[in-house]
Amino acid sequence: MINTDQTIPCPVCQTKIPFDTKQLLMGIQFVCPNCQAAIGLAEQSKPIVEETMNKFDDLKEKLSKKSE
Repeated sequence: MINTDQTIPCPVCQTKIPFDTKQLLMGIQFVCPNCQAAIGLAEQSKPIVEETMNKFDDLKEKLSKKSE
């Protein structure tokens, strides 16, 4: 299921394209609901995005523990 809170602007028409980070890392492309342009992640970008998402998840976990 796609989290509609996560969106990226379409590079063609600027319509918001909902996407799921985990699916994006698996190579899934997402299609603009307005103009049908597809977005995806280049193979060489996957390690960088995955590392960044892991760091972000760690930060969220640390912050949630501080607020307890």
